Amino acid sequence: MGTLRSLLGAVALAFGLGACFGDVSHPQGGDGTPDGGDTCAASSDNDAVRLALAPACEGCHVNGNKPFFASLAAFESGLVYNERFVKRGDPEGSVLVQMLKGTAPGSYAQMPPGQPYEQLVANGRVTMTISQVEAWIRDLKAPPAQLETPSPEEFRVRRLSAEEMVVTLMDQLGLTLEDFVSTSNPDWRNRAYVVNWGKFFIWPGDWSPGISGEYVSDLRTVERFEALGGGNSLAYRKKDTTFGPSAGQALVQVSQAWCGRAVDKPNNKAVLRFVTLADTSTKNPDAVQKNLRNLYLRMLGQPPDDAELKALYEQVYLPLEAQSARLAWVGTCAALIRHPLWITY
Repeated sequence: MGTLRSLLGAVALAFGLGACFGDVSHPQGGDGTPDGGDTCAASSDNDAVRLALAPACEGCHVNGNKPFFASLAAFESGLVYNERFVKRGDPEGSVLVQMLKGTAPGSYAQMPPGQPYEQLVANGRVTMTISQVEAWIRDLKAPPAQLETPSPEEFRVRRLSAEEMVVTLMDQLGLTLEDFVSTSNPDWRNRAYVVNWGKFFIWPGDWSPGISGEYVSDLRTVERFEALGGGNSLAYRKKDTTFGPSAGQALVQVSQAWCGRAVDKPNNKAVLRFVTLADTSTKNPDAVQKNLRNLYLRMLGQPPDDAELKALYEQVYLPLEAQSARLAWVGTCAALIRHPLWITY
């Protein structure tokens, strides 16, 4: 597909990533949406519970070491038929119910953290009450002889998390923390410093580099991270696994700013590996093509076919090169970051 069509397709793809909470096991209609509509139809009683609880739980449990809401198979094998959390026929003795009530033993007495589950029901964020969860556990059917296991033929896709975006971008663009904040002093974690303004630094609130009374930072660094869907346990903010307008706007701004920093960084070969800013489509066309192909491979993890490379060159690189070679490489780099193959995993 052409590059511009790829980028436009990313919007449609990204807005649909959270539709079934990462599970593509539901039948799809002719328009590509589950069951031909805008919502995901439950395939079983357990699936109905998964979809009902997901708005409160999938923000923290769609990936990681407890991805209970990544799919129906994960929900059943990890939670429903795991007696550590659910005791069939005994809702009062089930840790899942105790967590929803805020009375569970151990470090996590309440799930989700922050706002009691009953308040989430009251404000309409979730529609399944605790009483309904208890009734489901009371009447829970016995597990099948063999629970569903992941199928190698089944393709699943999810959007990159905010953490993955930040770490991946820094690595791919040859950037380090020193490119955004001053870390030269060996005692930098305990000294006051100010984030360099205008560089679109992103840093999760949970990763604050130095907890001290002297710590001074640009609050927008955390706001950008949360806009990308990042959570903040200190503020009881869960991860957002969808890709809405805020995430799209933040990624556009960050991709342009960070690609610019990568291009301007001395001796950085991340973006300009086979060219310099003196090389253009008229002066050194072979080097430009080679660098485009390399940059595509670096950012998207696969070599471009001829049609895709041609579209990237003619629709993105050349129009920007008419203004400057620097702008052409910054724009091409930023376009690849917004490509569906970069945004998703």
